[in-house]
Amino acid sequence: MSEKTSATQSSLNEWQDELNAVANPEKAKILSRFFKTGEGEYGYGDRFIGVTVPANRAISKGHADDSLDTIAAMATHPIHEYRLGALLALVARYRKHPEETTGFYLRHLTYANNWDLIDLSAPYILGEELRKGRHHETIRQMARDRNLWIRRAAVVSTLRPVMKSRDTTLSLEMCHLLVSDPHDLMRKAVGWVLRETGKKDLPAMLSFLESHIDLLSATTLSYATEKLTPEERAYWRQRRKDSQPRRAKL
Repeated sequence: MSEKTSATQSSLNEWQDELNAVANPEKAKILSRFFKTGEGEYGYGDRFIGVTVPANRAISKGHADDSLDTIAAMATHPIHEYRLGALLALVARYRKHPEETTGFYLRHLTYANNWDLIDLSAPYILGEELRKGRHHETIRQMARDRNLWIRRAAVVSTLRPVMKSRDTTLSLEMCHLLVSDPHDLMRKAVGWVLRETGKKDLPAMLSFLESHIDLLSATTLSYATEKLTPEERAYWRQRRKDSQPRRAKL
């Protein structure tokens, strides 16, 4: 075994041992059900050891300066919390090494194969890149990818410019591209992004609802209008209901 390989294995073992020390088998059972790991479900076959996100973040942040070989071994591991740990380490690493981290993240994105893995990483890595004017075309391509998780990363990454810079241009563009996505997790993601967009620019969000009412699923509309008044939410539900004959013709 080479010196480099030995160092990688040593840091890998240390990281995994730290996560295993705070694992909870009972919580692992709960997480397995919550993240839909049954046959035919979107998380089928995923394995959990029962580590909370705060505990994982505290541990994995301490491994942000580990070698990329170590992080890659975690990012591609079959245990869910190990993959999450790799992503949380990358979020911390991004501050010092943005270009290197972003490239690594994009190369390993297919291993971020559940919604928490995407939501806890994409806004903080790709989202920061978007704020800096980079990777706009990347997320446009990602929005058209066949992989559910890559599409989700494309839309949720735009949350960062919205929340930190009040820039809603890309969020509305991604919602436009993905508003007709048939997967429930994408419908929720689009609705979530629309809701956050509305907090910064309500007229823009309402204009989007107006122009896309024929395409909005009930789930997307529910998420998007969650912060509106009961009367406003009822209005938009009725607008969607009235558009059903037109949607049937699309």
